Amino acid sequence: MSAVAGLGSLGIALLGFPVTGAALGAWGPGPVFAVSAAVCALSGAYGLAVRAVRRAELPR
Repeated sequence: MSAVAGLGSLGIALLGFPVTGAALGAWGPGPVFAVSAAVCALSGAYGLAVRAVRRAELPR
């Protein structure tokens, strides 16, 4: 799971930098940070709410 999380976060970060820069230029930092915080909170809630994610294990 850590390899998938690492690749996903790095891949999303690289693609997200230009989008974040454009959003900051268009709307300013307040709304962009608010959306970023909402995404973080929702991803944590998703991880707690979905049983398959909570019970995920690496194969032995």
